[in-house]
Amino acid sequence: MFKYFIELTRQYIFIFLTATIFLVVLSSKSFCKENIFIINDVEVKGPINVNFSREKYIDKAFVDSFKILMSKVLLSNDLSKIGSININEIKYLIKNFQILKETYKGKNYKANFKIYYNEAKLKKFLNNKNISFSQPKKIKAVFYPVLYINEELQSYDNNFFYQNWNKIKIKNESIDFILPLEDLDDIPKLKDTNYKFDDLSIKNIVNKYNLNNYVFTLIYYQSSKLKVYLKSNFNNNMISKNISYKIDNINDDVKLIEILEDLKMRIIDIWKRENIINLTIPLSIEVKFKYSSLENLYKLKNIFYQTAIINEHTLSQFNTNYVVFDINYYGNPKNLKKELLELGYKLIDNNNYWEIYKND
Repeated sequence: MFKYFIELTRQYIFIFLTATIFLVVLSSKSFCKENIFIINDVEVKGPINVNFSREKYIDKAFVDSFKILMSKVLLSNDLSKIGSININEIKYLIKNFQILKETYKGKNYKANFKIYYNEAKLKKFLNNKNISFSQPKKIKAVFYPVLYINEELQSYDNNFFYQNWNKIKIKNESIDFILPLEDLDDIPKLKDTNYKFDDLSIKNIVNKYNLNNYVFTLIYYQSSKLKVYLKSNFNNNMISKNISYKIDNINDDVKLIEILEDLKMRIIDIWKRENIINLTIPLSIEVKFKYSSLENLYKLKNIFYQTAIINEHTLSQFNTNYVVFDINYYGNPKNLKKELLELGYKLIDNNNYWEIYKND
């Protein structure tokens, strides 16, 4: 009986001390690892004159950074929903900022800023406006443009979209587009299709670039219309779109740039939709995690911070063998599983009882 009491006491002491250390460390981690969005290298510049105000340029950096942030996390058709926002509202969403570089040269002022947004406040701001946001990871994808003008296949030298795709920049592009090399073997394949491409023929063309993500575009111009058949594959999710533009002169570079920018935004939106976080539908689950050391717990805690759709998490149970977390998140269990798996953890539904494991 005495030995049993000693062993039981040791277990209670272990749980108490471990939980205390764990919670102290986690509280500290929460303080220094708050979920934020960072907008880096925001540049402002202007003349130094009698009306010069450093505060004015800082405010301009805040406004510019907010526009950049919105273009980064919102679908293009949701940008108009933001409406007018004043500088004080923007400042409320900012946690802090750094001036990376500042110069007063001659009569000119120039500064570069790094601005940290508070993610929790930003989510609340968007939720109040009934707008969901996206947090897409940076990916590489092959962009393969095939252009026909009046039924004639154009070489890459004469393909406006190939020549200008990476020259036209969209702020905060989340896709690093890789353009193909002109392959003589592809030309007869393209000619023989008679503008009809199935999934197999597209894969045969793009697979040689060893990238799972791709955007294949068949662009066909005739009778003042530019028709685009688009086939994208992001994370094995295939999306097809048919888009049509009116353009009287196929050599009108100004109009073609407008079309290229619109097409690029539509493609980036496809990838954003893959990573959309619906702020209007928060869900909660209890997750059990078996651990062998405190280090395992610290690592899992950091993973929760890196998981975009997790809003908050708390430790509800703690003993020598396992812990239970209450997790509040946005979206659906499928997306939560996907994000955790990408970060090296498996989330498993075991008869409506959730468990998480390191995916070794």
